[in-house]
Amino acid sequence: MQEFGVPEKEIILRLTKLLKDDKKYDSGRILGSMCTKPLTIAIKIYQDFFDKNLGDPGLFPATWAIERDVIRMMSTLLNNPNGVGYCCSGGTEANLIAMRMARNSHDIKHPEIIVPLSAHASFDKAADLMNLDIIKVPLNENYQVDVEGVRAAISKNTVAIVGIAGTTSLGVIDPIKELNEIAIENDIYFHVDAAFGGLVLPFLKRLGYNIPKFDFTLDGVKSITADPHKMGMSPIGTGGIIFRDASIVRSNAFEIPYLAGGNFKQATIIGTRSGASVIATWAIFKYLGIDGYSKIVKKCMNLTHILSKGIKQIDGVSPVIDPIINIVGFESDRYNIHTIDRELRKRGWALGAFPNFLRIVVMPHIRKCHIDEFLSDLEDIVHHLKEKSSYVQKTPVKAF
Repeated sequence: MQEFGVPEKEIILRLTKLLKDDKKYDSGRILGSMCTKPLTIAIKIYQDFFDKNLGDPGLFPATWAIERDVIRMMSTLLNNPNGVGYCCSGGTEANLIAMRMARNSHDIKHPEIIVPLSAHASFDKAADLMNLDIIKVPLNENYQVDVEGVRAAISKNTVAIVGIAGTTSLGVIDPIKELNEIAIENDIYFHVDAAFGGLVLPFLKRLGYNIPKFDFTLDGVKSITADPHKMGMSPIGTGGIIFRDASIVRSNAFEIPYLAGGNFKQATIIGTRSGASVIATWAIFKYLGIDGYSKIVKKCMNLTHILSKGIKQIDGVSPVIDPIINIVGFESDRYNIHTIDRELRKRGWALGAFPNFLRIVVMPHIRKCHIDEFLSDLEDIVHHLKEKSSYVQKTPVKAF
């Protein structure tokens, strides 16, 4: 830090220069992110209420009440009007909270959690932080967790089973109903990670898509992660964790005695929490409603199908699966997929890269013109690779 301050105008100029290499959602070139640009109303409201701190609810009781309403709306969307929970920093914190609850719900010396091979890295973090053994179950031919593999993995030390409703990789929905039955049979905590799918699947169902049960309609589901800062279009840094009932939270909350607003108990991992992001989320939910979100999801799915169909028409690449939600993964049995990724990045495209496929998330900032331009670039890259035999992948990698 320098000795004396710098004028505001110079600060703005410096930041403009320092941040010039950051990609922007408006460009349409960010194709691999599960986040998007928040709605204009959310940005304005966030600026207006930036000083609200939900880490001290006694000082901001009205903001706390708004958070209760946000949780109620999300719970209702997930078929549990009486659910409780918190807005948090994101899906990682939400999953950490859930795994802590699961661990504490059993008095086991060496607790284990069972997750799909496709589970988000937050479960590895939970295992590392909470001294949990993590068992990763392979996937079936549909890229879902193998149900019998989950059943076989259960031991006397199992404290949690995790199912994914909208995997990070391909948007796949695990057999949640079957996992729910296993959890009930064995009296094991069952958590559904719907960080992405939680604000997509309910609207797809409303639009007539055949969506299997994944939420609180299943009696064994104890908690669900659902992130407003993904398809909810809230300010980035707004996650959500919903519990079936208050008893789970009550027995795992920390009492903070020194708060200026007075004594309070909370079960989040972090203390200070942005009230502004929660207020902005409340505003978006009210502004869009179920109908507004359904229209946005419909638009994203229409573009998803256009994208998937376009990829199928390019010789040398193909979708990994037909898209289930607004996520498209594509692979190549002819060319090195990471060479394709590098060439796309040279042209400004930012996709998600997995060991043997690339992934696109068709978020609300993506428009038809962006899809058309991407498909044109992809076809051009593949065409050039056909002429370079050195890029041919001699032994295609098929492992997930």
